[in-house]
Amino acid sequence: MSDETSRPRRAWQPEDDLQESLLPGDAVEEADASPRRGAAAPDDPADDISAGLGDEPAPVDDAAGPEGPEADDLPVEDPAPEPRNPFARPGSEEAATALTDEPAPMIPAPIFPRSAGEYADSPSPAPRRSALSSNTPVEVEPAEPAVEAQPVTWARAHRGSLVKWALIGIVGALVVGLIAFFVARGRDTAEPVEPPPTSVSESPSPSPTPEPEPAEEADLVTNEDLVPIAPASEWSTISTTLTAPEHTMRALCLSTAQQTHNPTHSFQRTLGTTGTDKLAALHRIDVYANETAAQGVLDARIQSLSNCNEVPARIVRASQVNGLAEETFQVTILQEEATAKYHTVLMTRDGAALQLIDVARDAEAVDPLALATAVTRAQARIAEVQGTAGPTTPEAVATVVPPAEPVGWLTPVDLPRLNPGIGRWTMTSPQPIDTRGMGCENIELATEAGPTERAEIAYSLTQDTSVPERFGIDELLFTFPSPAEAAAFVTKLGANMHSCKDRVNTAEVEELPGVAPRDAEGNVLSARIFKASQAISDNERVHYQTVVAVAGNKVAYTLVSVTPEVQFTPEQLTELANRVTVRASQQPPA
Repeated sequence: MSDETSRPRRAWQPEDDLQESLLPGDAVEEADASPRRGAAAPDDPADDISAGLGDEPAPVDDAAGPEGPEADDLPVEDPAPEPRNPFARPGSEEAATALTDEPAPMIPAPIFPRSAGEYADSPSPAPRRSALSSNTPVEVEPAEPAVEAQPVTWARAHRGSLVKWALIGIVGALVVGLIAFFVARGRDTAEPVEPPPTSVSESPSPSPTPEPEPAEEADLVTNEDLVPIAPASEWSTISTTLTAPEHTMRALCLSTAQQTHNPTHSFQRTLGTTGTDKLAALHRIDVYANETAAQGVLDARIQSLSNCNEVPARIVRASQVNGLAEETFQVTILQEEATAKYHTVLMTRDGAALQLIDVARDAEAVDPLALATAVTRAQARIAEVQGTAGPTTPEAVATVVPPAEPVGWLTPVDLPRLNPGIGRWTMTSPQPIDTRGMGCENIELATEAGPTERAEIAYSLTQDTSVPERFGIDELLFTFPSPAEAAAFVTKLGANMHSCKDRVNTAEVEELPGVAPRDAEGNVLSARIFKASQAISDNERVHYQTVVAVAGNKVAYTLVSVTPEVQFTPEQLTELANRVTVRASQQPPA
């Protein structure tokens, strides 16, 4: 009989060890009666030790004493028959009883160490390895294993000496290596290369200065910039957008269609006032990848403004702005609405950067010089980044309107309307002359000798029901070999018009004050203006307003069919005479 202190733990005792149960009698009965394997009584103090292990208490032999029978006194039993219940303790009554068809109670899923593939192929959770069942061998936790005596070998007995000699060998090798190094160094007879002297005054190179942005939001005009147009207190910002797709507003006559070149930087600001003249401004800065792209966009904008087809827009004047940028363009456009609204537009280019400002005001146009002064600060910043000469003191000088297509001819943007906000001018393409004139010219316009080229364009005012059917304009343009021949032709034509009343009894002719505009180079031009009528029956007369103009080797004869009630005012007729003459001067000599 072994000593009680060496009694094995209950979870590891053999199946035939019938030692005394550690539980009280009542608890043993409850444990035996529990259908759940491994479940202990609620008040069983052994729960703290064996809970979850699936242990069942060993059966108690009442005949045994407190210490239990000696192992040597136990009878030797035959091998136990194959258990019919694999989930019961081997040798118990439950093991000999076959399982019923009732499902067994669910067992909580086990928790395994995260080893490589352990139980990975099992179709269902494996039982706990500590569970005492016939399917799983009993795992006995061995006590601390005793250290077995190792046989003493020669290497083990002389380990200290071997370590000492190994250290001595390493130190010796290091000494020999150092001696060989210094000997080899002493044999080197080459002269050492002295490093270049370091200048005491040398300082570390400064970090590169970041490139400035070609344009910024701060470059847009502010209330203070617009003081030359109106006091700063009257201005307020309406919107500021920082990319081209965000710009919802545009300058007059400029299309919103996609451009050939997209800007790398684009900023726009609109400002307004609350005055009765509805003063407002739009300022825009665009920077492109290179100067060629910027020039292409500027040319396209100039063409759009010069041929503005926004009804009812009419170009009234233009200026040459100096002292501001490498290239400038300025034009003033009138919207002939019920209340006339003027748009003064100024565009500049420095390098690859474009600037545009459009200031609108009712009843009266803004002075172009005021616009140039307002954008001087922004232009100085643009010029600095683009590496161009900055603005000095801007000045604006009146000049001719920019050429429009077809060059040399009047265009719809030149022609005034008879009623504000109503009417649309249309024109034909140049064609051979077929008009016979009004009868006072006293020459055959289609066949008169002298011109090398001659053509005609007809203009009609539509979308105005107050305009009579016969109202319209015919412009005839003659090209001569020389300015002298052109001057001779226009002198003859003007004299015939002036003397018509002396030759034709039914004609009435009145000459109005002429005009003497200048061309783009400053050359003086001339035009004569007439009002005339001619009787075509005893009760009916036809009425005309005519302009005879000469510009170099070009002669323009403009015949306007009117009525006493529907015709251009003297001011409109004077503007028309100026424009006809300037347009003729813009056509290149043949």
